[in-house]
Formats: sequence, C-alpha cells, structure tokens
Amino acid sequence: MTRLFIIGEGPTEEAFVKSVLAPVLRLSNIFAKPLLMETSRGHYGGGLNLDRTRRAVRNALQEHNDAYITTMFDLYALDTSFAGVIESASLAPSKRAEHIEHLLHRDIVARVGCRPERFIPHIQPHEFESLLFSDIDKLCDAEPEWDEHRAILSKIRADVADPEWINDSPQTAPSKRLEILRPRYRKTTHGPASAIRITLDKIREQCPHFRQWFERLLQIGAQPLAARLPEFIS
Repeated sequence: MTRLFIIGEGPTEEAFVKSVLAPVLRLSNIFAKPLLMETSRGHYGGGLNLDRTRRAVRNALQEHNDAYITTMFDLYALDTSFAGVIESASLAPSKRAEHIEHLLHRDIVARVGCRPERFIPHIQPHEFESLLFSDIDKLCDAEPEWDEHRAILSKIRADVADPEWINDSPQTAPSKRLEILRPRYRKTTHGPASAIRITLDKIREQCPHFRQWFERLLQIGAQPLAARLPEFIS
C-alpha cells in the first residue's frame, strides 16, 4: 500500500479528502490521509503562507519517509509569500497554478533535500468551490430552496470554458458566487457533501487542472518511490 498525505488549508479539504478522494485512491492501492497545517500549538487550518507550508511539508516528509506528500491549496487569495503569485497574475488559471506549483516544488526540494518525486504540489484554480460548478443540477439538489438559483448558477458555469476559469476576485470567486444561496452555503458541510453527489468522475471531466493532479496521484500507486515525475524536475 502506497501512503499519501494531502496537506490542505482547512476542514473542507480534510473532509473532501476523506469522503471523496481517499475511497477512490484506495482502489489503486494508495492510502490517502489529509493533514492540516499547524498554525499554532494545538491549532490547525488557516493562516496559509510559504513558511508554514515549508514547515508542514518538511515535517511530513521527515516523519513519513516512505510516503508521498501533496498539497491542496486554493489559488484564490494565495499568499504572496509563495513565489510566482504576483508575476503570474496575467496567465490563464491552469498555467498560473502550474507556474506556482513548479516554483513551490523547486523550493521544497532544495530546502528539505527530499527526492523530487516525493512532493507533488497542487494549487486549485481558483478554489475548492470551483469543483462544485462541475454539475449545477447536483449542487442545487443539496437544498430544496436552492432550485430557484439554478439558472443563475448555470449561466455562470456556461460563461467559462470550465469551472476552473470562474473569476478569482473578491466579488466573483466561486465561493462568492454561492453567496446568493439561501439557506446559506456552508463550506464545511455543503462542500464535501455536494462533491460526493456530483461524483469525482464528473469533477475530473469538467476540471482539467484537477484531473491532471489526480492522475499524477494515481501514478504513484503503480511505481516505486524512487521513480521520478519529470514534469516537476527543473
């Protein structure tokens, strides 16, 4: 069994890993477990920046020397301490995420001294909620009252090439688009439950950057730990 630790920003990502990703990865002989970054002694989640990320990844790599480590961070409002965040602002969402991922991978490998294949960074364009726009009908089925917003949300989805292109400003980020919902969209409860309803297959179909990441994760179950993932080697 290949071990994989997925470092997330908060309880939503933690629940998504447990309920959506882990059951599917297990079918490929990969045991996936979420990790939240420690922001202070005994407190986890939130406060994402490069220093804390370095520390969390280093600790996970050193504590679990037979495992792979990946991340699940939002591109939306990603802290500018991460290299590439500012200068990549004009790039398409997936290209921007790839650029930041590449720089983060290089930074971690250089500072921690781990084998490159052990760390697989992932930055989600633009945030977790973009995945929920993969199937508006299934999303709106979560609450009976949400049906009245189906047309508006469907238009938001139809106006972009894929859900990962939904804008990342404080007014138009995916999570901000969901603020029209009543009863209120609750990230930690509606998010993972809606993702289960939408299905991982649908999310992979609609969200190319997410799909590429997940396919990389599937590869680690079929190769020895020493094998390299060349797209991250600089």
